[in-house]
Amino acid sequence: MIAPALRALLLALAALFAVLGPAVGAEAPWRDAEALRGESAQIQRRLFRTPDTALRADVAARLERVRRLWEERLRAAYAQAVPSAVPSMDEAVEAFADAAGRWDSAASAAAGARLWTRLLDGAFRAGLARLDAGEAAAAAGWLNIREYARTSRDTAASIALRETLAGRMTPAEARRVIETELLGVYAGELRKAVAEARGHRAAGYGIQLAGALARAGGLHALLSESLAARLGAQPAGRIAQAFARLAPPDRLEGADLEALLADIETRLATYAPASLSPEDLDRRVRLLARFVALVPVEYGKGVRDGEIVIPFEYFEAGLFRDRAAMLFGDLGYDLAARAPQSFDRLSAILKEMKALIADRGDGARVESLAQEAAGLVAAAYGSDLSQGGYAAALSLLPDILDEVRLAAEGGDWEEAELKRLEAYALFDPDIEQRLMPRAPALALRMEADFWEGSVENPGLGRILADRGPDGALRSAVDRMKTATGEAGRILDTKLSGTGAFLQSLAILLREGLEAVLVLACMIGALKASGLPARGAGGWRLPVAGGVLAALGGSFALWLAVGRLFTLGTLQRELLEGLSALAAAAVLLYVTHWMFRKSYVGDWIGEIRRKAAVAAKGRDGGYLGWLTLFSLSFLVVFREGFETVLFYEALLIDAPALPVLGGLAAGGVLAVAVGFAMLGLEAKLPIAAFFRLTGGLLAVLCVMLVGSGVRGLQTAALVSATPVAWFPAQPWLQLHFGLYPVAEALLAQSVVAGFLIVSLLLRLVKRRRKHLHLAVRRD
Repeated sequence: MIAPALRALLLALAALFAVLGPAVGAEAPWRDAEALRGESAQIQRRLFRTPDTALRADVAARLERVRRLWEERLRAAYAQAVPSAVPSMDEAVEAFADAAGRWDSAASAAAGARLWTRLLDGAFRAGLARLDAGEAAAAAGWLNIREYARTSRDTAASIALRETLAGRMTPAEARRVIETELLGVYAGELRKAVAEARGHRAAGYGIQLAGALARAGGLHALLSESLAARLGAQPAGRIAQAFARLAPPDRLEGADLEALLADIETRLATYAPASLSPEDLDRRVRLLARFVALVPVEYGKGVRDGEIVIPFEYFEAGLFRDRAAMLFGDLGYDLAARAPQSFDRLSAILKEMKALIADRGDGARVESLAQEAAGLVAAAYGSDLSQGGYAAALSLLPDILDEVRLAAEGGDWEEAELKRLEAYALFDPDIEQRLMPRAPALALRMEADFWEGSVENPGLGRILADRGPDGALRSAVDRMKTATGEAGRILDTKLSGTGAFLQSLAILLREGLEAVLVLACMIGALKASGLPARGAGGWRLPVAGGVLAALGGSFALWLAVGRLFTLGTLQRELLEGLSALAAAAVLLYVTHWMFRKSYVGDWIGEIRRKAAVAAKGRDGGYLGWLTLFSLSFLVVFREGFETVLFYEALLIDAPALPVLGGLAAGGVLAVAVGFAMLGLEAKLPIAAFFRLTGGLLAVLCVMLVGSGVRGLQTAALVSATPVAWFPAQPWLQLHFGLYPVAEALLAQSVVAGFLIVSLLLRLVKRRRKHLHLAVRRD
């Protein structure tokens, strides 16, 4: 896996190898190693399928490429650099070929993991040896055969390589930086492999278990010298004995295997290859705090009275607990030195959480454990770091996107989809709510990439649903990681007072103008009809009541979420989509009602008739006032809750005074637009006013339908099919609810067609009435 932050470096290295000649290229086979890894992943994906003649021929051809890559290219380079490692690599290649030939998925997964970790081990040793010899270019080639830091956007190792090649850092200085980082990365990968093995064993995933155990064993071999140096010979020896018991043919099963893996996790808890840099320490503390806080949230949504009600939320609770345990392992050495009692207690908390989740135990106990853990982290590292927040989400998102790709490349499409939803749960709300007020176009593009994307650049949801192709998946992941970096740079930049004012103003105009226009058109039409504003048949009470109820409901929901109950990402999208469609339905009824009258006088007469009915207390009149109340409520509530969230996020990034100033200015402008619309009622002929308001309400109705369908798509309830013929412009999506997806455009076309037919029928009826009157006059 080649991190995007290093692509420029790799291109530079490729040019350097071309200049230095084939000898250097032969000693730096990172391209061949990546090709071998890719071919082996493709083979393992195919082993999940039922074999037929064509599939067996395809696997045989790929196995031949794997053998050639090793025997004709990689073997000579490794034999020259680290000859002692070659026999074990020979064994792994043959074991992989034998298992794939027998269509043994578990054995091939184990052999493939052994092969890759041995390639990593050999490349790590060869790269450090080249640095010791002062050969920076050759070292860079070897050290590109590596795993990359999961919580960094740009790594210290990549910077050290770049500086050494440029002559600004000595190879000896670079060696210290690179060795420290890579040992830290591989220590984290070792803990991750052990945690994944425990999860796969519990779930009964034999193939994934075999791969995770083999990967853990290979990483342990790579780290064996560091383990002995940091922990001491005796503790490291016990860990080595435990790993020896994991190797076939003596591998344990069932409870014995679980006990052994748990013992390994405990023994690795205090292992740290080197002290973390302040930046890495801060990042891991934030992520630990975030995951600990997320466990009770997801568990509470997924489990009720000991029963799993939402499997995905239950799965995420366990996943977040496991991620917290991995980060606790990274921090273990530092935390044990800072606060030994906190280290012991936090270890016990994570173990109890795991047991409670597995047994679907008391959610209140999970919540109390999470709060206690947060207190321990805050006491050890300070309350600022213990808050987590969007910075933690930005740090983690590239990691999970890589896991999506790796799961898909391994053929585990269901796991890849779960990882995608996990990544989206980080993006929305943590990143999207902070990004939408500041860079709405980027936020929309990132959201689309999580789902359908576009015809030219399909999104993750579409790729995983179609199960490929591989090139599109890699491209989507790289594109999203680049966008994540861009989002991080934007959000890390402190807003000026002027910028805060303008963004606050834009939020209110973008989110509130639509509601103001609907209300202004509706009130103008009611005033033009001569209907009284007050009294039993007045329109002011239902309209004002609907607006006030919506504003109060928006703030009440904002206060309740996170205090009385949790509203998940997909649930919030569902709420927004349903409220938009409900508002569209009421608006469609009102607009059609206006269009189906032949004359303005008929329309006014209908309103007055309903007002008279309402004044006399008849149910038919109350239906009209219920319509006014519902429309007023829905058009305001639809945007109200989201607007409150946007302002909450903006106040975190900007001074309060400019934000409040922009809010006030936006409110004044929105009200001015409303009064201008009402002023047209007095200046235009009544027929022209009704035509204008009817047309505007029809347009707003179509916009609401598009936004509503989009909400259901991002709630994973409606499929999304991108189309090439409609422009994918953010301003069309933000301001007009026009998304380049077939389902939303189809729904909007149906509604628009219905309104057009309604209008045409009105015109035909009116023309017939004119002809009838003309005939009578003749």
